[in-house]
Amino acid sequence: FYTFSDMYVTGVMLMPMLFSTVCGNMVRNDLSAPIRRTLFTLPFSRREYAGEKYLVSIVPACVLAVMLQMVSAVVHRQSITQSGMIAACAVLLTVLTVSVELPVTIIFRDRVQIARVCILAVVFALVAIAVSLDMGTDGLFAIITSAPAWALYGIGALLGAVALAVSVMVSLRALRTAQL
Repeated sequence: FYTFSDMYVTGVMLMPMLFSTVCGNMVRNDLSAPIRRTLFTLPFSRREYAGEKYLVSIVPACVLAVMLQMVSAVVHRQSITQSGMIAACAVLLTVLTVSVELPVTIIFRDRVQIARVCILAVVFALVAIAVSLDMGTDGLFAIITSAPAWALYGIGALLGAVALAVSVMVSLRALRTAQL
């Protein structure tokens, strides 16, 4: 069974990701047949459209992640190091969610639910593989916890930046080639 502490960590990690998924649904609504002809005749470029959707999906969700973790840190009397790591993980997971959600939504449009299920199956398989590698003292968790915090933050920031850059490029290409 879950304890309250498990639920708050899940909430801090999950709520911003869910918020960014809702913002991804805005894109799907924009790209639906009745409105897309009108929407893309307005005086803005597809690059500006994509940039706005990424900003709206990432910034408020990351602010929400940090605020939830600040409340959680006060309530549960967590150390600054632990709070910082949880907030950084929540921000990274949010950025990765948006990096997958927006291009998939742009490419698949109305069939995005099917694609999302397939993506979640792949993610679940990768998590299962990572957990299975966590055997013994040389496991994945032991390697991660033995790394210095600055290295973990740096790797997370690099991973988030690369995923976001690739996502933006894929989204822009998909918007350029889409029949809008």
